[in-house]
Amino acid sequence: MSTDTIAPAIPDLSDPATFASGVPHQTFDAVRQLPGLYWQPAKAGTLNGGFWCVTRHADIVEIERNPEVFSSQWGPFFPTLPAPHPEFSHNIMYNDPPEHSRLRRAAARSFGPRVIANFDTWVREIVVEVLEDITVHGEVNWVGDVAAIVPSRVIARVIGVPHRDRQRIVDWTLTIFDAAEQPNGGESILALLPDVHAYLEQLRMDKLRDPQDDFATVLAQCAERGEISQPEYLHYLTLLLIAGFETTHTVIAQSMRLVLDDPQIADAADRAVAADNLGGLVDEFLRYVTPAMNMARTVTRDVDFHGTRMRKGDLVQMFFTAANRDPAVFADPHRFDPLRTSNEHMAFGNGPHHCIGKNLAKLELKILFEEMHRRGIAIALNGEPRRGWSTFINKLLSLPVTVTTTGRQEARP
Repeated sequence: MSTDTIAPAIPDLSDPATFASGVPHQTFDAVRQLPGLYWQPAKAGTLNGGFWCVTRHADIVEIERNPEVFSSQWGPFFPTLPAPHPEFSHNIMYNDPPEHSRLRRAAARSFGPRVIANFDTWVREIVVEVLEDITVHGEVNWVGDVAAIVPSRVIARVIGVPHRDRQRIVDWTLTIFDAAEQPNGGESILALLPDVHAYLEQLRMDKLRDPQDDFATVLAQCAERGEISQPEYLHYLTLLLIAGFETTHTVIAQSMRLVLDDPQIADAADRAVAADNLGGLVDEFLRYVTPAMNMARTVTRDVDFHGTRMRKGDLVQMFFTAANRDPAVFADPHRFDPLRTSNEHMAFGNGPHHCIGKNLAKLELKILFEEMHRRGIAIALNGEPRRGWSTFINKLLSLPVTVTTTGRQEARP
């Protein structure tokens, strides 16, 4: 199959409208079958007028493991920066090894045993609080009242943000994600950072005066010892606010939409929860939804990638959502199956930049389904879901539902 014969049937993968009705999995299946890589022209947001679409699981693994050729310095997503920006040089997502490795080692300390020991308690308290709220109301928007609230409160608690400031996390995160998808995404984000950083700097000083078992304290102490700089502290906490919210927010939203839309998925999910196969269920939702659909790298020199000639400055768009449906890795990839014996999905990326907080995100979804089952909570659709337009995030903006409960309180295992 040649690029010339299939290209006219491929929609514009740089246009959010292509994703308006859902992820174009048939398109990705077609692109994956092409020899080499497919070039998607783009009107803005790249150095060389477009990007290479990487849809095969093995190709993404190879690219992620070669940061010398496929760099993050121009930004990890499309639209990319016109040049590496001094402000973003402090951000772990915009760095390659060895700087990335140094920052990641310091960041990993925030997931130390004293903090991790609190995760289950913190997450469960927040999930129970949210479930009790929606049960009282009976009619809610699952996206705004559950999917946004649980991860924002969890990440605020894990970082150490006071209760009174939790709503700021939601507002800032959604605004930053919207800005990132604009043609001048880097500049739009830069305009938002002063307010976020001013808040986080105050938090740093508060944590040094009154240390707690939370991320902000650990990172503030790292900065105080000189292991990371003050700008690196600010950028890493900003990243935690964003990444710690968005992946979980989207998978909580889209997993419930799948349950409500598809009786077979609903049945598979019920059986997985009843059989205490929550780990398999969570991983399958992450694979099937793929909240962050892609990440990008910029080519640092002319290179031949398995027959595709790439130029210095070309953008490489790694479509995790396509890799997660790659039949070379996943048997019957478009079938939802929590019983997969192997689920090497890329919902959290791959290689040096894989998400350091993935276990916390999985824990939130696991506890949510566990507590819903234990309390006999049933969810039914109560209106039309509303999807967002995005080439980056598998967005769901609204999911109106009714909430009923049997009132049972099964003992926790």
